[in-house]
Amino acid sequence: MEKNVEIPETETTRMDARRKKQRTRKILINIVLFIASAGVWCAAVYYGYTYAKDYIDTSIRNVQQQNAMNIQQLTERMEALGQEIAGLRESIEEADSTISDSTSVQRRIDRKLEDLEDQLEELERALEILKEAPNV
Repeated sequence: MEKNVEIPETETTRMDARRKKQRTRKILINIVLFIASAGVWCAAVYYGYTYAKDYIDTSIRNVQQQNAMNIQQLTERMEALGQEIAGLRESIEEADSTISDSTSVQRRIDRKLEDLEDQLEELERALEILKEAPNV
């Protein structure tokens, strides 16, 4: 014996309508969740980029400031060495006129003068390297 259970047509259409509503709700919820998660990822990437850019810019500024300070110190040291060399040359000229026979004093003064000139050349090379460094 077969039992035929007949559901009235209005109930089946209601059930179909309910299922369609549930399906569309699920689809809408999935779309909203996808858009929200995409927005969160976009915001995270944007803020990560801006943070990294700020960090790099700050690091570059710090390096530039340090280079400027180093250049200033080297320039001051070069000026001091230049003055010392000029003073030694004057001393040599004065000593040369008064002590023409003292060769040992002359040799020591010459050695000191050569040492100072070497230091000056070394500082000039270091200054050129710093000046040639790319300004970032």
